[in-house]
Amino acid sequence: MSESNWKYCNDYVNFSRFKTREVNIGDIALGGDNPIRIQSMTTTDTMDTIGTVEQTIRMVKSGCEFIRITAPTKKSAENLKQIKSELRIYYELLLKCK
Repeated sequence: MSESNWKYCNDYVNFSRFKTREVNIGDIALGGDNPIRIQSMTTTDTMDTIGTVEQTIRMVKSGCEFIRITAPTKKSAENLKQIKSELRIYYELLLKCK
């Protein structure tokens, strides 16, 4: 196997991690010696507020710590406010039920 095939893999048999720079996303540290974080991206249309919120909640329940939501247009970027508002309402209700 050529050396170029190993560019993104230290070892094909044993677990290892590349040393990366640590960054913070909010109050959660990512990279460096921190645990591996589970992250994903929604596949719903950003204009579908309820669908995006429901998919985000399913991801969080599955263990996702970071969720990316695309906003390809100005209109969908403006709808992120509504998505954030719906998610905030859901999590406030969830905290009250605990």
